[in-house]
This record gives sequence, C-alpha cells and structure tokens, in this order.
Amino acid sequence: MQIRIQERYISGSGALREYVKKKAEHLNRYFDKIISLDVILSVEKERHRAELIGHLVNRKVVKAVAETEDMYASIDQALDKLQRQLVRYKEILKEEPRRDLPEPSEDPSQPGLRIIRMEPELKKPMTPEEAVMELESSGKSFVVFYNREEGDTPAVLFHLGNGRYGMIIID
Repeated sequence: MQIRIQERYISGSGALREYVKKKAEHLNRYFDKIISLDVILSVEKERHRAELIGHLVNRKVVKAVAETEDMYASIDQALDKLQRQLVRYKEILKEEPRRDLPEPSEDPSQPGLRIIRMEPELKKPMTPEEAVMELESSGKSFVVFYNREEGDTPAVLFHLGNGRYGMIIID
C-alpha cells in the first residue's frame, strides 16, 4: 500500500508522518486490497483536521474525516472511521452472490458440444497490474479489459496457476 501524506501547515518534525505511516499500515489487516492511502493533515486555528482517502480495488474510494483539538487524536479517529468502512466493504464483497452461469441449451445437431455465449464487461483502460488486482478481487476465471500499455487494445487476462497469469492481446 502506498501512503501519501500532505501537510497543509508548517511542520517542524517528521514524528507525525511516522505516526501516520505506522498506524495506516495496520489497515491491511482489515482489507488487504488497498492500493493507496492519501492523508491530508491541516490546522485551522484550534481545529486539527485529518482527512484520509483510501483507494481500493474496483475503483472503490473510501473517505474518513476527523477534527479535534489534537492532531494525534484526529488521526486516530479518522483511522477508526476508515477501518469500519473497510470492514463493512469486505463483508459486502463476501455476501455479494456470484453470478451463476446460464444453463447451456442443448443443440441436437451438435451432441456433446456446449457453447455458452457471454458478453464481456469491458472496463476502462487499465494496466496489466491493475487487471490482475481486478481479477483477484472479482473471483472470476478471466477478465477482459483495454490494455493501456498497448494503446488501449482489448486484452484478456487469466490465471495460469502458481501465481502466474496469462494475457491474450486482441488485435
């Protein structure tokens, strides 16, 4: 997980940055498919504000904001809120029923041959690495996408086994 910290006030030490990194790395316990985390820390008069924006797989974004009179307390509250959202999102993904494949129709002229025509869900252009994350999070056996590295050409990514993946580029 990539953590980007932006401080919108004059800061004297890196202790706060280290505190945020240490606490934010524990979010992977609750949801392990966090791509990046943006942390925005700001101070307005007596109010210390911590805003956390988590970028997850499937282009899902979760956001948590907390304001207190102490920056450490704001960070802790925002992380707690974000943690609850991640747990809730993970439960939703588990409960989401997998799409059942349609029953193949029997064609008497072709005994033993079963072909099911399915329309692929083409996503926005993405890199092969993003497609791997999409494949892992969806639980499907393959994913069809536009390969950004090959000039937005259609491609199919699938499991080969042993942590390897195959990719077919369609010209």
